[in-house]
Amino acid sequence: MEDFFLLKKFIDTCATEKIFDGVKKILIAVSGGADSLALAELMINSRQRFGLELAIAHFEHGLRGKDSLDDAAFVKNFSEARGIKFIGGSGDVKKFSAEKKISVETAARILRYEFLSAARKSLNFDAIATAHHADDQAETILMRLLRGATSAGLSGMKLRTFSKDYGLLIRPLLKFRKVETENFCRRKNLSPRLDETNFKPDATRNKIRLELIPTLEKFNPALVETLCRLAEVAAQDYDFIDAQAEKIFPVVVKENAIVRAEFLKLHAALQRAVIKKFLAHVTGSTKDFGFVHFEGVRKVLINGLSGVELPKNFRADLKHGRLYIRKNF
Repeated sequence: MEDFFLLKKFIDTCATEKIFDGVKKILIAVSGGADSLALAELMINSRQRFGLELAIAHFEHGLRGKDSLDDAAFVKNFSEARGIKFIGGSGDVKKFSAEKKISVETAARILRYEFLSAARKSLNFDAIATAHHADDQAETILMRLLRGATSAGLSGMKLRTFSKDYGLLIRPLLKFRKVETENFCRRKNLSPRLDETNFKPDATRNKIRLELIPTLEKFNPALVETLCRLAEVAAQDYDFIDAQAEKIFPVVVKENAIVRAEFLKLHAALQRAVIKKFLAHVTGSTKDFGFVHFEGVRKVLINGLSGVELPKNFRADLKHGRLYIRKNF
């Protein structure tokens, strides 16, 4: 009976939030853990309701030897038992991590999403579904808080996100707690795979999950719900500011330069939003830019400074009342 209620909650949530609007063919990312198994089972059981065509994808990271191979075989069997198309992939995460000089965690994420994107394109599907849930959202918000995130960062993950690199990403479980997915799997006898690395307090996210959140929950037992509410409100605020910045952008930015006189008329929140849009327009991406860089450009404009150095070998220069972004050679 509880299975029925969770399925109903899932269907109601997806319908209310319009998660599947304009989406009919979905590739589900399944690791073999409780969250992704629950997502796959719920989507399979509700596919007729939403008219969905589904496929399952699994990326084998090569980080846990035989256990990783067993995970892949488990997901393949899970898919085939339900008559769902399966696509598997693998990569050398440690080698990629060393070559790019990035953490293993980051390397795994990059390779996984590159695989998922390629698989989605090969199938000509509309979107990729991931099993991120409310507890993941809370961890993300705390991680970004610790790193000094702005309102954009505090908006966290969204139910639907379009990425120019990966296409449409949907997160149908974002309003569900992890305990719900675990209980669902237990009642359905799904026997999810366990990744022991998730229980080692080494990576930052693991430390937040295993150490920081339990400590903070002593002060606020509803911590996860509180952080998710913060993310939702921050996202709404940011979307409004971003929309306003889009409207006034043509007035403030002319001939590939920010007009200082017009910029100074703006509220500080709009100034930052315009700067972020301008940097994205000129450099192609703000991925390597943070608050300190946006604020550095803002101070140049406010105080009439000559300029400031920026990441990726860029520089902001203020000349004759206009701010330009140029590449250093």
